[in-house]
Amino acid sequence: MNPIKNRREEILPIFLSIYNNLLNFAFTQKMNMRKFVILSCLMLVTNMLVSQGTSKYLVYKEIAPKGQVNHLHILAGEKLALTCSDMKIPNTIPFLNCDLVSRKPAGYKFLNVVDRPDGIYVGDVVNPKFEKLSRQTIIERSTPDSAFLIVLNEIFAEKYPDSTFVNKPVIMKFTPNIGSEHIGDYACTIGKMQITESYSCKIWYTKEMSYNWVFTDKFWLVPGTVVRAEYSDGNIYELEKFEDSNFVLQETTESVREALRMFFNR
Repeated sequence: MNPIKNRREEILPIFLSIYNNLLNFAFTQKMNMRKFVILSCLMLVTNMLVSQGTSKYLVYKEIAPKGQVNHLHILAGEKLALTCSDMKIPNTIPFLNCDLVSRKPAGYKFLNVVDRPDGIYVGDVVNPKFEKLSRQTIIERSTPDSAFLIVLNEIFAEKYPDSTFVNKPVIMKFTPNIGSEHIGDYACTIGKMQITESYSCKIWYTKEMSYNWVFTDKFWLVPGTVVRAEYSDGNIYELEKFEDSNFVLQETTESVREALRMFFNR
């Protein structure tokens, strides 16, 4: 059985039941109002602490047609998420592609993270402001300028020959329901994302859990959590791990560094 329910959703009904019983007891036994208020506040604070103490740890596996494998690690709390890919550009400074993502208002911060043998180095997390996330910003993020694209293709040509970089007008048109299928324990709806006129992605997504907000790319536009995606160039993207984590992510440099150490067992 998958732990697809948020812990708050599981625990809140129990607290509401206790609270109602306490309310009835207060009226029938003429409980001192001051004691009643204190007990009520303690219950609400406890509920908040419990709900904030559980995050979800997701790992996606990306498989290229010739077998190269990369992973995207995600730590998601209620309002904040950290995403980081283990893919590195060869023959360059070993930067990691990491984002700090806000749920409401929807936004992201691109983080400066370098993975060296002696440790993971994280730039300032607090001061940069969250950039707005929208369909338009996702299209802009998916469209590198021509000079950057040339350099990127040259760098990746040797190690990642199957990689495709979008160099045509980006559409990001999503068709939400072209079928349904079970993937493992997940009941999935099948959709299609037309990225450009010639480049598309077939997506299996589930509405049993809501973690589309943790992405800063096309998956943010999907009305559910992506379980599997198949690109027209042969790349496959699939949910490999989904589990509870006691790590409470905060908007601090040290919290991000500790989460990255957890991701990569450092």
